[in-house]
Amino acid sequence: MSLIGGLAFTPDGRTLISAGSYVDATICFWDAASGELRHSIQGEKGSVACLALSPDGKTLAVGGGDATLRLLDAASGKTLRELPKHRGGVNAVAFSRDGKLLASACDGDEAVRVWDLASGAVLQAFTIRWGAHAVAFEPHGKVLAGGGRFGRLLLWGATSGNLLATLLSSEGKVTVAWSPDGAYLANGSAAPVLHLWDAKGRKLLRSLPAGVPSAALAFSPDSRLLASAGKDNTVKLWSTRTGDLRASLKGHKGAISALAFAPDGKTLASGSEDRTINLWEVGK
Repeated sequence: MSLIGGLAFTPDGRTLISAGSYVDATICFWDAASGELRHSIQGEKGSVACLALSPDGKTLAVGGGDATLRLLDAASGKTLRELPKHRGGVNAVAFSRDGKLLASACDGDEAVRVWDLASGAVLQAFTIRWGAHAVAFEPHGKVLAGGGRFGRLLLWGATSGNLLATLLSSEGKVTVAWSPDGAYLANGSAAPVLHLWDAKGRKLLRSLPAGVPSAALAFSPDSRLLASAGKDNTVKLWSTRTGDLRASLKGHKGAISALAFAPDGKTLASGSEDRTINLWEVGK
């Protein structure tokens, strides 16, 4: 498991939150301008594998290898609620844009769950055979994308529970990201290419020659750039309009496991197995 389990900027862009995993289960709060550590929350070993920050910046959702799923106060680190456990490690979490829903993905019970955060109840539970690896809400919250550990990319009605489409049946862990404008859906898999989909028409627009399987994906806030990264220690920036490779960012000494754009789109954060987080200036 990678040593950086997740990254998220606060809505004002001033703070970057990182999750350590497996060896170092610490949630760190960094000054995005200076790179200084402001404070940290220590978890149990293996208990922090992924995180997501609510759109209002007040709540952290934290998933772990011990099957726990917790909601924390982002300011104090205090546990607000512990949701019923999955039957295995939680690989990914994601908030809906309105902050009312939370999705989680788990290997052990092959499940993607959609939680109502007001009540803590499970609204829907979807199955991805052989393990669920990634989740992403469509910006309006009506559709949920789920990526499997063994090559499946599925779309469901987030609250209706209907299976809407099976977009991919490939190999390896499927990563997934939805563009903020809702126009694009991107996924990586074991193949050394990225797939960029027309999210509304659910048609493949283009395949991007990433060169390695993409373990992390992130769209810029204006949806014009797609960042991808993996085992070649390099962050690649792609034009969503043309598919052109805009930049290759080199500096890590290990595989990259997490990416996050700042809200203004000028900074990109990348977390790596080399135990470092790099901040890249990517805006004009």
